[in-house]
Amino acid sequence: MIHKSYLVHACWLALLMLSFVPSFGQQDEAPFVPQRAYTHVIKLHPLQLGEVYLSYEKMRTEHISHEFGFSYVYSSYVKGDDYIPDNVKVSGLHVRMSQRCYTSKKHGPVPLGFFHGPLFGYQLLAYDEHVFGEAEQAPNQRELGRMYLNALELNYQAGGQFKLNQHLTMELAMALGGRLKYVRAENADKLLTTYTIGHALIAEKNSAMFLVPSPQLNISLGYSF
Repeated sequence: MIHKSYLVHACWLALLMLSFVPSFGQQDEAPFVPQRAYTHVIKLHPLQLGEVYLSYEKMRTEHISHEFGFSYVYSSYVKGDDYIPDNVKVSGLHVRMSQRCYTSKKHGPVPLGFFHGPLFGYQLLAYDEHVFGEAEQAPNQRELGRMYLNALELNYQAGGQFKLNQHLTMELAMALGGRLKYVRAENADKLLTTYTIGHALIAEKNSAMFLVPSPQLNISLGYSF
């Protein structure tokens, strides 16, 4: 009985070892191929000046994806001396939405290769209370209100997204377009056009509207899953 038990266990052990032989052979012959496409990407945009920017991209069809981005904005620019913008403190958010068309056929239904498509954005900023400077006074000698900015932007972008390894991706893209800005500050009057960057379309006592080009360079690192 004891010898029969040893014989049964030895047979099971031999079968178990044989079951692993094909898997070792396959690892030597071919690299790992994932069973599903990585159609989702979470991205960090480290070179976006003055903001912390995260985005999420998902494939919707075989070649079309949608991306949604959100960023916290902590600094921006106003007009400075000698045509050099001044960096100022702000507190706000920037929301971006884009649709991308991937033209590469070799990657299949995944967000890789060359892409192009429209990019929409909305920005809301509250500027530092002393953005106009201590020497500036309201033209009508009344108390200046805090400056707020609302902006809508429309761009067209083109670029490429590539794999660094099984999960990590890198993206490089450029966008061209314009931004429409609405700026408001109580009793600011001409100070709005003096400090706000852009071409003034409408300027009133407490508010003004500006149009400015918005070229963008986008570099991101992503995790695909």
